Amino acid sequence: MAEKCLKIREYAKRAKQRLRNGYWNKIKNSKEKYIKEHYQEGDNIENLSYMFQKMVEEEIESVSKPKTKDDLLYKKVTKLLSENEYVLNPIMRLIDHEVYDNLSEVAKQNYIYELTDKYNEMKQRFERERKSRAVFNC
Repeated sequence: MAEKCLKIREYAKRAKQRLRNGYWNKIKNSKEKYIKEHYQEGDNIENLSYMFQKMVEEEIESVSKPKTKDDLLYKKVTKLLSENEYVLNPIMRLIDHEVYDNLSEVAKQNYIYELTDKYNEMKQRFERERKSRAVFNC
C-alpha cells in the first residue's frame, strides 16, 4: 500500500512539473503543426489526432515504464491498422525476421500461430480503444 502511495505521489509530481514547464502548451502547438503537415498529404484528421495522442501517451509512459516486446508489437499493430490502406497480410509485416529466420520449420509455424493470436488480441484492443474514443470524443 505504501508503495502505491509513493508511485501516485511520483506521478503527481511529474504531472505538476509538466504543467509548470508549459509542457501541454508545447504539445498543443506540436499537435496543430503535426495535423497541418499530415493533413496536406490527405490523411484523416481523426486518425491524425489519435496517432498524435498515442505518441504523447507513449512519451509520457516511456519515462515511467520500460517497453516490453508486446508494447512494441502493439505499436506496430496500431500503426498498421491506422493506415488508410487495406493490408492483405498483416502477419508478414509484423514478423521479426531476426528471430524468425533462425527458427526450424516447426518453430516457424509455432511463431506464426503465436503472432497471429497476439495480432488478433491487439486488433480487438485497438478497435475497443477506437470505439471508446469515438464515444467520448477524445
